[in-house]
Amino acid sequence: MTVAYSVLTAKGQITLPAEMRHRLGLSPGTRLAIRETGDHIAIEVPAGIERVRERLKAEAQAAGTWNQPFDPADGWADAAADKLVTGHA
Repeated sequence: MTVAYSVLTAKGQITLPAEMRHRLGLSPGTRLAIRETGDHIAIEVPAGIERVRERLKAEAQAAGTWNQPFDPADGWADAAADKLVTGHA
């Protein structure tokens, strides 16, 4: 794990260190998720669409619904999406 320090401005902004931005492929306009857990803050890059697709496919395969007609009432898609958003498996 790499640790870097930044200063919070009067506007509540921080600057991410350049080496981290480059390593993670972050560019201006990149959306970031900021998660508060107790007295900690985590800044994360949300899952890209390919990762979301892979996760949904895995959830569908586990539920036995992959390549089956889709019925939104089944609820597996909502549960899979919730896991992606909350980070809880």
